[in-house]
Amino acid sequence: MCMCMLNKRTNILFEEEVWNKLSLLAEKQDTSVGELIRNAVKQVYLGNNKQEKIKSAYDTILAVRKTQKNIDYKELINYGRKY
Repeated sequence: MCMCMLNKRTNILFEEEVWNKLSLLAEKQDTSVGELIRNAVKQVYLGNNKQEKIKSAYDTILAVRKTQKNIDYKELINYGRKY
């Protein structure tokens, strides 16, 4: 549960079926629907985004490629075949 001071409010309208499922889930997790929604927002929009991870990996690969020039690929392949 968030022990921080909540100071912004929003109003969200749900279909009856969605609200019922959220209410049941909140009850099972011993929390409120609001807390479920806050956690979902943090996870989806503020958390470790998959696209950010992909971009970071791509940038890392590019950085490594810049430092590894003139690689003898035959030697690398033969070295790998030893194991």
